[in-house]
Amino acid sequence: MEPIIVASKIDNLGEGPTWDSKTRKIYWVDIKGKRYHSMGLESGKISTFNSIGMISSIVPTDGKYMAATVDHGYYLVDSEGNHKLITEIGDRKDGCRFNDGKADPFGNYVAGTMDLKEKRPIGSLYGLKGNTAKMMLVNLTISNGVAWDTRKGVFYHIDTPKRRVDAYSYNSSMDLERIGVAAEFNDLPGNPDGMTIDAGGRLWVAHWGGGRISVFEPDSGKKVDQILFPAINITSCTFAGDDLTDLYVTSASTGESGDMGGSLFLVHTGITGSKTYEYHVT
Repeated sequence: MEPIIVASKIDNLGEGPTWDSKTRKIYWVDIKGKRYHSMGLESGKISTFNSIGMISSIVPTDGKYMAATVDHGYYLVDSEGNHKLITEIGDRKDGCRFNDGKADPFGNYVAGTMDLKEKRPIGSLYGLKGNTAKMMLVNLTISNGVAWDTRKGVFYHIDTPKRRVDAYSYNSSMDLERIGVAAEFNDLPGNPDGMTIDAGGRLWVAHWGGGRISVFEPDSGKKVDQILFPAINITSCTFAGDDLTDLYVTSASTGESGDMGGSLFLVHTGITGSKTYEYHVT
């Protein structure tokens, strides 16, 4: 599986790729650039919109908008880049911002926060149902990748400094009970960042500082495959397309001329991925 550069060095901190099957577009964000992009799958045309703050994730909705996490709040954004506040998290902390997030299988928007200094466990994981946010996990340092296995009722979550993927039981009320560790980085290079899950339940985890995506079988914790990239900071990935076999991958810039960080990559995996869920707007 060889990566193809779709958009070369377009971002400072590219993150959160999302597939919107209704519009047949890939969306992703540039957190430090305070902007987000959309790309038509057939045309390859990229449109870029400025955000009102550090936009850290973006998800499709059951309406005409996308939803996004910006700084300390959840917003609706439209095709012209306009922002409408849904709600801000109630215990917003100085030196903390939203990070990675996705819609869950029940139409909730699950997203976590992180310490801007990346050292203090002051972050939390939140679930937005309608316009009400629920705290799901606390004492996180860099809340990152999330994924769901709907067959098993399992939720996977990454707190990056722990260098592992934790597994939790999960339901429509977003109640969590930790059931174990799905993958550990141990001596693998870099640290776990964003992730996705394929139709067979394998986790595809991006390596920040490791230049790759590793594929794990969560029942055994075994690493079963990897994809290498010409960029050291790989941040996240999502499956897209009619058969969900195309993997779109985001990355972050290092400023080095020989590193392709900040590019959007495409990998034809030949493996069926998981669908992207929608946030239910009320």
